[in-house]
Amino acid sequence: MLKLILIASLMSYFISSFGFWMYLFTKKEIGTRLGFSFFGIGFLIQIIYIGVRDFQEKTFAVASHQELPFFLAFLIAVVFYGLSLKYKKKLKDFGSIFAPINVFLIAMTLPNIESQTQKFDNFWFYAHVILSMAAYALIVVSTIIAIIYVLTHRDLKRKKLDSFFVSKFSSSLALLEELEYKSTVLAFVTLSLALISSSIWSSVYLGKHWIWDPKQIGLSLLWIFYGFLLHIRVIKHEKGKKAAYLTIAGGIFAFIVYWFVKHSVY
Repeated sequence: MLKLILIASLMSYFISSFGFWMYLFTKKEIGTRLGFSFFGIGFLIQIIYIGVRDFQEKTFAVASHQELPFFLAFLIAVVFYGLSLKYKKKLKDFGSIFAPINVFLIAMTLPNIESQTQKFDNFWFYAHVILSMAAYALIVVSTIIAIIYVLTHRDLKRKKLDSFFVSKFSSSLALLEELEYKSTVLAFVTLSLALISSSIWSSVYLGKHWIWDPKQIGLSLLWIFYGFLLHIRVIKHEKGKKAAYLTIAGGIFAFIVYWFVKHSVY
């Protein structure tokens, strides 16, 4: 049953991707309606999946390592919907990026849903997982936006007026910069809260606030980098392409911490 729910969510995001791509290349509004409708269906099915898993396990089940890609996809959808509340008409093209990302992340989860995992029945552990994944979701969003900003700015500078990025995003550079900045600020805030909850959890579960865990160290370094990034943007008033490059660097750093740095076994 769980696999069927996952497959239904994956297929919904796949159809959503098709709809957004249709709009991207044809500008037909039916593509937008199809994209947003099936994105919403995929998101709703994810909520159902989380509810079923939590009911079965009597705990926050998707906090397990095997299902974190699914949870990341869920939070990317939350961020996309949150931005859509204010910028829906201006985010039509972005759906063609975020829907396929969710297809990929859910596909990664499918082989692992029946794996047995250790449970940590501790509120602060769940808070740490939720906040960490929220930070990663916001970093994914800010990095993608920064890449689009850099590529659009590059093509404008080279006067490639017929390029894909100029045709789609040249009129939205200010919006891209605003979205990138807001996502970066929220990523720093959620990273801060994730580290605080991690410290409390390790104190409760292991008896000390700092445990020299590789993942904890990686998140701390990522937090320092994002603190530096906000310092550059707020105090030094750095913006535009230089700030976007720093955001992309932060995204690469976060990718390394998420995929390659592992927790110790306790």
